[in-house]
Amino acid sequence: RFGQQSVVDAHGEYEFFGPRGIAIGDDGSIYVTDTGNKRVLVFGPQGEFQREWGGGGVLDGYLDEPVGIAIGPDGLVYVADTWNARVQVFDAQGDFVRQWPLEGLEELTIEDKPHIAVDSRGYVYVTDPSEYRVLVFDSFGEFVMAFGQYGFDDRSFAYPTGVAIGQADEIYVTDARSGRVLIYDPLFVER
Repeated sequence: RFGQQSVVDAHGEYEFFGPRGIAIGDDGSIYVTDTGNKRVLVFGPQGEFQREWGGGGVLDGYLDEPVGIAIGPDGLVYVADTWNARVQVFDAQGDFVRQWPLEGLEELTIEDKPHIAVDSRGYVYVTDPSEYRVLVFDSFGEFVMAFGQYGFDDRSFAYPTGVAIGQADEIYVTDARSGRVLIYDPLFVER
């Protein structure tokens, strides 16, 4: 158990406020989006605090309601920055690398929280719950495709929230309002 305010830390540096996303780096570091505090916290494999970055704002490197977080095959950290309607990319130390807008996510409601995953080829998947789809980008933010629509069949979503990538790059999407997990084959798109 970690992330709670400790007795020796009177400043509350490690206290979470609505953490939403978690990712594990190749070295075992644990990256957590501390959504309410508008930051990313990084802990060692045993839960020891290492560093943080972010803080509320709209400039590069600042966050507003960070939710989804993923580590790419390049070791970069991808964060779905909800209220800024963008993906921000950081190096493992938290230094800003690049960003791109999430077109169509500007009109989000309090329930719409984009989650993010990155496959072994560097494709970035972002859920767009209120539009019933998953957006796919290359690792530099170029739009590749979107998949999904409203419905309850095997190609549709009622409210896609979480997304994860399996060992063979299969795509797992949790669909909150239909109470299921959908699994898709890896994208056939070649880089």
